[in-house]
Amino acid sequence: MTKILYVFWDSDNTLVETAEHHWRKHVEVLKTYGIVLDEKYRQKIYENNGNQNWEWISKELGLKADKQTYLDQIDAWYFDHMDELKIRDGVLEALKRFKKSKVKQCVVSNGRQKSVMSALNAKKLTDYFEFVFCKEDYEGRKPSPIPYQKALKYMASTLKVEIDPGNCLVIEDDPLGVQAGEAAGMMVLYRPVGDTKPIDMLVS
Repeated sequence: MTKILYVFWDSDNTLVETAEHHWRKHVEVLKTYGIVLDEKYRQKIYENNGNQNWEWISKELGLKADKQTYLDQIDAWYFDHMDELKIRDGVLEALKRFKKSKVKQCVVSNGRQKSVMSALNAKKLTDYFEFVFCKEDYEGRKPSPIPYQKALKYMASTLKVEIDPGNCLVIEDDPLGVQAGEAAGMMVLYRPVGDTKPIDMLVS
C-alpha cells in the first residue's frame, strides 16, 4: 500500500458528530414558532444549508420568521449547546496515531468557519492540524476537487515540500466528499455515519 504522509479530514460527522446537533437546532427553534418538525424531514435538513432549510420550511411548514432572524436563532442554539457535541468513535485514537507517526494532518470542510472552528475548539482538536480550511477559504464545494486541491497546495507551501496526491489520504463521511477526494487524485477512506469500525482497521 502507498505510504500515507498527509491526512485531509472532513469535519462534520467525520471528526465531530454534528448531524444530530444540526437537526436539534431546527427542532428546538421551530418549537418556539409552534411548528413540530417531523422525523421524515431529517435527511432534508441534513442535506441542505441554512438558507435552503429556511426557504422550504417557510414554504412548506408556514414559518413566519424572516431568513436572517431564523438563521441567527438556529446559530444561537447551536453555539449555546456546543458542549453537547461528541468526538466520533475512533477519531481521537487515529489523530494521535498519525501525529505520533509524524503524518501531517489538516481539515477541509464545506462548513462555515465559525461553525467548524467552534466544534473543533470545543473538543480541543485544533492542535492536531496544520490548518483548517472551510467554505470561506476556497471557491467551489465538494464534490468539486477544488477544496482538496487547494488544501494540498497550501500544505505543500506551508511545509515547503512537494506533495504527491498519491501519498494523501482523505477521510470522509459523505459520498460527495469521497468524489472530491478521488477527483483530486488522493486515496479516500469512506467512513459513513454509523460505521463503527476502527479507523486503524480501515487504513491498514
